[in-house]
Amino acid sequence: MNNEDLALDHLDATLSTKDVRKAHAEMRELCPVVHSGRHGGFDFLTRYENVRAALTDPDSFSSADGVHVPANAELPPVPALEFDEPDHAQWRRVLDGPLTPRAVRAFEPVITEVADLLIDEFATAGAADLVERFTEPLPAIVIGRMIGLGQAEAVRARGIAASLFAAMGSEEFPDRFAEFTEHTQRWLAERRDNPRDDLLTEMASGVVQGKEIDEAGAAGLLLAYIVGGHHSTGSALGGLIRHVLTVPGLRDDLLADRRALPRVVEESLRLTTPLQLFARTLRCPVRIGDQDLAEGGRVLLDLAAANRDPREFTDPEEFDRQRTRNRHVSFGAGIHVCQGQHLARAELRISLTRLLDRLPDLRLDGQPVESGLVGGSLMTHFALPVVFTPESAA
Repeated sequence: MNNEDLALDHLDATLSTKDVRKAHAEMRELCPVVHSGRHGGFDFLTRYENVRAALTDPDSFSSADGVHVPANAELPPVPALEFDEPDHAQWRRVLDGPLTPRAVRAFEPVITEVADLLIDEFATAGAADLVERFTEPLPAIVIGRMIGLGQAEAVRARGIAASLFAAMGSEEFPDRFAEFTEHTQRWLAERRDNPRDDLLTEMASGVVQGKEIDEAGAAGLLLAYIVGGHHSTGSALGGLIRHVLTVPGLRDDLLADRRALPRVVEESLRLTTPLQLFARTLRCPVRIGDQDLAEGGRVLLDLAAANRDPREFTDPEEFDRQRTRNRHVSFGAGIHVCQGQHLARAELRISLTRLLDRLPDLRLDGQPVESGLVGGSLMTHFALPVVFTPESAA
């Protein structure tokens, strides 16, 4: 069989969750490299060993041509994700300030505040769609607060980011990107007039971590923070809540003892894999299995398929809360490993903890609605209906 017959069309928004996961598994088990003639032609890498090797070999697998197939010419390169060395390291230092483990620990009270404010809005109702009311808005608001926006402005920024992401690949994208740029310029102008002790003021000064930043660079940074930290964490949070509410006994075990939560988070991240596909360009010939890939070729690294590879994970389709060797690649690996991973883990841990503390009998009310691939890479929930004993309105 020509292996192109099983190549996933990652931009086919009509594919269901089941369709996408089936394609991941079929490609992975067919052979180490699956070619697709779509979107200019590229090769899928789906096995854990090959995906991790590519992620950790930036000299051979370059990110500088963009991490999407086809490349998105409408967006500026995303710092530091779409840069090679030495520019990558410079942008990484710029981005890293609020994302270090120490900075995230200091920021945890704000995450708790945002989670509680959102829960306040539905806790007395006894029912909610947690995607609409919690998992989708929380990460964007947290990022907005992190860069220096107040709660109300962070809520507005969340809407702008959601519209921009939803418009990717459509005719509406230029207008949505112009709207995003207009808001970032307004935020920066306001900080020049009224400086504060926050990241926006630092960007507005034109120098961040010793690197000169013009308005285009500042817009790129804000794009990396707000858009990059929004949908992926929302997807991860939805996956975590779903697993806690569907894996037998898991909710009650966590109510009794939260010490298992870190492993639960990692196993949920492995199975959810929010952002599933990242492109690279070959800077030299590479041999994978018995196939030679030519310099200049494009590859799409399938993190979701790698995270369920039976060569790496025992019973890979099962949620194993005791899994000890869990080297999932949901945050990537190597020099481009996700800088927001510490913030994302804190958001997952704190958000779930506040839900369980305040709504301990939280349970599903009907079937969650999962997406296929949104924007060619994201898998998420469209709906997560739950019921619970209402909090007192007093």
